[in-house]
Amino acid sequence: MKHLLERLSDILGLGLPPFGMATVIVLLLYAIQAEIRFGAKARSHRSGERDRGSTILLSVASLVPILGFAIIMKARSGGALLGLSTGLPAWLLWPSSPHSIAVMGWSGVVLGLLGILLRLWAVLTLRERYTRTLLVHEAHSIERRGPYRVVRHPGYVGSLLTLNGIGLASSSLAILLLSIATTLAAYAYRVRVEDRMLIDVFGEQYQSYRRQVAGLIPFVL
Repeated sequence: MKHLLERLSDILGLGLPPFGMATVIVLLLYAIQAEIRFGAKARSHRSGERDRGSTILLSVASLVPILGFAIIMKARSGGALLGLSTGLPAWLLWPSSPHSIAVMGWSGVVLGLLGILLRLWAVLTLRERYTRTLLVHEAHSIERRGPYRVVRHPGYVGSLLTLNGIGLASSSLAILLLSIATTLAAYAYRVRVEDRMLIDVFGEQYQSYRRQVAGLIPFVL
């Protein structure tokens, strides 16, 4: 598998290590999976007042691990991206040992794949109710099956796992920490906005569900 990934990276002229090429594949799978929606309303990019800019915020936050990964990979390979070269500060490229870099890289790939699978499970459970922006579908109801038995927003948990998996795969502790901080902040805001919308629509029924099931981290948050 490693040799195949190395060959693919060479063919594409990316100059990435095997785990780096695997991360690119994870990113492509994440982008493809994000387009899986059931129905025109679910696929729509149009946001209503209830969205409160949360969709745009999520998009901006997702750029942090993606760009961070690209910059670090290029820097480690001696290339340049967006005018940045190997002249990056040492703390941004820490750790520097090949073993630590590889461990972080492959761990990020595994985490990213787990996140994609969780997101897909959430989408297939909600189907047409899984909208791109915060909208209430006419057939909307409180879902308690599948991953929704454990957390209220499993799709968001999947995105956090995937995005921070990419941040981890950058093999830079600084990029990982920045990724965690920005994506958690963005998704925490999204959860607050979405919960407010669902409380307005379903009232005590959703309040009860909210008291029983955590939003992002089972039994914690």
